Amino acid sequence: MKTVSREPPVPILGIMGNPQKPRFAPVVTAFVALLRERGIRFVFDDENSDWVKVRADELVPHELLAQGADIVLSFGGDGTLLRSATAVAPFNKPILGVNLGPGLGYMTDITADQLEHRLEDILAAKFTVEERMMLKATVTGNSMVYRALNDFVIGQAAVSRTQEFEMHIDGLPASTYRADGLIVASPTGSTAYSLSAGGPILEPTLQALIVTPICPHTLTMRPMAVSDKRSITMRALGSAVLTADGEHVHTLEHGQQVTVSKAPITTQIVNVTGRDFYHVLRDKLHWGAVSELSS
Repeated sequence: MKTVSREPPVPILGIMGNPQKPRFAPVVTAFVALLRERGIRFVFDDENSDWVKVRADELVPHELLAQGADIVLSFGGDGTLLRSATAVAPFNKPILGVNLGPGLGYMTDITADQLEHRLEDILAAKFTVEERMMLKATVTGNSMVYRALNDFVIGQAAVSRTQEFEMHIDGLPASTYRADGLIVASPTGSTAYSLSAGGPILEPTLQALIVTPICPHTLTMRPMAVSDKRSITMRALGSAVLTADGEHVHTLEHGQQVTVSKAPITTQIVNVTGRDFYHVLRDKLHWGAVSELSS
């Protein structure tokens, strides 16, 4: 019997991003035109339809876009990728960050200028996928379950001032912090806000949670790493707000508790450039670089 070789099906691309970025409209418009020219199917985030002209049958609600795509491209910066991840992760689809600049783009893998050159690799699945742990949070008296790729933060809504935060681990008393707030970060989030507040850098494939106090009152209140099998419950002894990946998600009343733990889903981050974690640290955070003053 004759064997017939068949080309693998061309993947359907999902397109979402941040239209507030100045380069979003021209870059995405040009990319859509390229896809049409090559007959490549795509689905488009309906939240971005005012900035790029697409057909009505190509529009998909933001929260459902990944359902009809094989790989999702997120146009913007790191913040855009974080927001995109919360919509994409439930469908277990890979997501590629396209940096529209001018920021560092620590999590975004390629720039807009590299996109056309890398398109063949994307279509042929010539990339690796890094599975990143996500966090979930619940608040007492609230049925919502919040998700974050980087971190959850409880702190002041406006004026920053020191207050007390009680912390329990697996329901047992662990510590009382006097600080401006508390960060619970994932390994991916260890190089974000937690790092700025003095937290440790963790490889993104590690399975752990990081608790980092913001401007702690005493030097004994240090960051700590906790097993991903545990849950962390925090209670502010005053009013506070809960943010997920930098977005305000809940105003906390006095006595309300926030419980953070490992989420049952992960984010699949595409690495098409082949750069490893330490390359990114050196290249974008100048980690381990020798100061010019010391030379």
